Amino acid sequence: MSNFCDQTIVEFIGGKGGNGAVSFRKEKFVAHGGPNGGDGGNGADIILLADNNMNTLVDYNNKKIYRGEDGGKGTGDNSSGKNGENLILKVPTGTLVMNLETNEVLCDLNKQGKKFIVARGGKGGLGNARFKSSINQTPRFAETGEDGQIRKAILELRLVADIGIIGFPSSGKSTLISRISKAKPKIADYPFTTLIPNLGVVNMADFDKRIKDSFVVADIPGLIEGAHKGKGLGHKFLKHVSRTEALVHLIDPTRDSIEDLEIINKELKAFDDTLSQKKQIIAVSKADTLDKDSIAGFVKKLIKSNPSLKKNLHIISSASGTGINELIFDMYEHVKNIRKERTINLKKEDILIDAEEEVIFRPHMREKKFEITFRRTKKEAETGKTRKIFDVKGSRIEQVVRMTDIENPEGLERIYHFLNRMGIQRELIKIGAKNGDRIRIASKTFKMRT
Repeated sequence: MSNFCDQTIVEFIGGKGGNGAVSFRKEKFVAHGGPNGGDGGNGADIILLADNNMNTLVDYNNKKIYRGEDGGKGTGDNSSGKNGENLILKVPTGTLVMNLETNEVLCDLNKQGKKFIVARGGKGGLGNARFKSSINQTPRFAETGEDGQIRKAILELRLVADIGIIGFPSSGKSTLISRISKAKPKIADYPFTTLIPNLGVVNMADFDKRIKDSFVVADIPGLIEGAHKGKGLGHKFLKHVSRTEALVHLIDPTRDSIEDLEIINKELKAFDDTLSQKKQIIAVSKADTLDKDSIAGFVKKLIKSNPSLKKNLHIISSASGTGINELIFDMYEHVKNIRKERTINLKKEDILIDAEEEVIFRPHMREKKFEITFRRTKKEAETGKTRKIFDVKGSRIEQVVRMTDIENPEGLERIYHFLNRMGIQRELIKIGAKNGDRIRIASKTFKMRT
C-alpha cells in the first residue's frame, strides 16, 4: 500500500519574474547617455503532464511543495534576463486537479500527453529603457518582477479503463485480470487481498489472431455492503469505477448469496447514481470450485431473482479457463459499441481535434475590470478628521502595483497614470474620495491625489 497513492495535496509556486534594470549608456564624449536598462526574464510555469507510464501519486505525497525557476534580472545594454525554464511534472493519466480552497475541478488530465499550467510564472519587470518618452528622456524607474502564482491543489487519481471488474472481496477479480491480461496482481486467500486497483491490457490477438485491437481492464478492490459509507476498503476505490465505460460484475457462488448482485449495485448507486447506470456483464466465477449440480442450482436461483440475466450470464473459471473466451468477446463487443458511440458523438458535436495538436489548458481569471470598496478610519490625532481607505481590486491594476516600487517617485507617478487611464480615478472621485484619503491595492497603500 505504501507504493500506491491516489490522493494528495500539493503546493505549486510559479517562478518569480526578474526585475527590470535601471541603467544608462556610458559613452565617451557623450555627456548624457540614454536609458538602456533591459527587461527581467519571466518566471517559469509549472505544468502537469498526463503520463500513461505512471499509476500512483506517491511521489507527490512525499514531496509537497514545487517551485518554478525564477526569471533572471535585466542588465544594461538593453540585455534582458533569462526566462525561467518551465517545470514539467508528470502525473498518472486520469489525475483530477482541484482547487484546495473551493474544491473546484481545474482540469481533468484524462488523456496521455494532456497538459495543464497549474501555477503561472510571474511576468518579468520592464527595464527603464521601456519608459523613455518625449517628456521623460531619463527615466530612473524600472518594474520589479511579478511573483509567481501560488496554488494549493488536490491531486486525485481516478484510473482510466474501458472495463472495470467489480464484486465482493475474494470473488476472483484479481485472478481474472491476471488470466486475461499481463497484469500480475498479488493474490492471497483472505478478504481484501487486493489493496490497490490493478490495471491490465487485454490484447485481443491472444484470443483471435485476426483481431489487432486491445482494451484496458481494472479490478476495483474491496467492495462490501456499506462501502459508500467508508466500510471496508471499497470507499477508497469506488471513485475509480467512474472512469470505466462498462463493468464486469463477478458473483461468487461459494458465498451462496443471490443478494450479492443487488448489494453491490446499491453501493454503486449510493456513491454515485451514474455508476449504477453503467452497462454490466454478469459472470458467476469459480466454476471449478463446485460440482455441476451446485453451480446449476445457484445459477437457477440467481436467474429466478433476476430474470433479465437469463440471456446475459457467463459461468467462468479463471483457474481452468472455462467460459473465459466467451466473456472476453462479450467484453470486447461492449468496448467496440462504446467506442463507436463515442465517435458518433464527437462527429455530432464537431469537436474532433488533431491528435498531434498540443493543447495546454490555462486557468482564466473571471473578474470585473476593477472593484472598489471603502471604510472609514479612526480620527487622526493631528487633524481630528476621519479618512477613508479605498480598496481597489482588479487583475491588471493589482499586477501594475505589485510590480511597482511606490517609494520611487517615478514609480508612484506611473500608478497614478494607470488609475487615470483605467477610469479608476474617476470612479474614486464619483464615490467621494478626496485628497489625503488612502488607496490600497495589492497590499500597498498610498494617498489619493485629485
